Amino acid sequence: MGRRRPHEGEPAIRQHDDTMPLVSVLTPSLDQAEWLPDNLRSVACQTHPRVEHIVMDGGSTDGTVALLEAAGDGVTWRSEPDRGQADAVNKAFAASSGDIIGWINSDDAYFDCRVVADVVAFFAKNPDVDVVYGHAAQITADGHVIQMLWAPPFDRGLLMLLDPITQPSAFVRRRALSPPMLDETFHFAMDYALWLRLERDGRRFARIDRICAIDRHQPARKSSTITDVHAADLGRLAATYGIETSAERERTRSSFYRSQRIMGALLVPRVRGDLAFTAPADLRAGLLGRQLLIRRSDWPQELR
Repeated sequence: MGRRRPHEGEPAIRQHDDTMPLVSVLTPSLDQAEWLPDNLRSVACQTHPRVEHIVMDGGSTDGTVALLEAAGDGVTWRSEPDRGQADAVNKAFAASSGDIIGWINSDDAYFDCRVVADVVAFFAKNPDVDVVYGHAAQITADGHVIQMLWAPPFDRGLLMLLDPITQPSAFVRRRALSPPMLDETFHFAMDYALWLRLERDGRRFARIDRICAIDRHQPARKSSTITDVHAADLGRLAATYGIETSAERERTRSSFYRSQRIMGALLVPRVRGDLAFTAPADLRAGLLGRQLLIRRSDWPQELR
């Protein structure tokens, strides 16, 4: 039997070992039972001794609730209608107690079982840093790696042109956040809005040079289904935070993504063993070629 579901506004049950910081992992969920087991497993296996996983499900009808009921005491969850992904994250944040906040959607997962421990150690060595983010592996619905999403060291100028942070690879100190964690008026770029708000507020960002998460490219993801909403969100971000939307932005984006593919090739050797998600035996098959030589439009259909 899983941990009891908290009532609205009730904080999640906190572990009692105070020797290490508590990390709260927030997961919004809706009808993604196909991938939720990877998500749950990747959090449960973390070697850091103090992790709470809070899943806010929007009323799934695909078997998600049964998975959550079977997840055990390591997961705190509710399943009820919500106002969308940002609302679910905000409810999970309100129910959390952690000193450090992670956010992985139900179709994503951590890359291996030492991610949280390494991030906590990085924060400990860098007490003035508020946001830590790393590299990510973009994968298909069935776990094949499409490409490595290399993350550059933080640069404010780049942030004002594009979002270089893959959301599930990021962790934020609670001291940098205030409720609501996300702006619920954004339905696509809520993570980019969060980074811009934190940067505007003077919070310090830093990259950890390790692969932290997987970003699952599957047919129902928002980047494939609501591109018009993405464009509208970017327009609002330009008005609110002054991000660049001119032709210069497009030139910089093209240059960055070329560099990201080249630098990502250096991450390919790190894709091996002890992974926290379900992956095929030939995990790296064709990866270097996709990373460096083949345009996305030319990938096999199952990898797009």
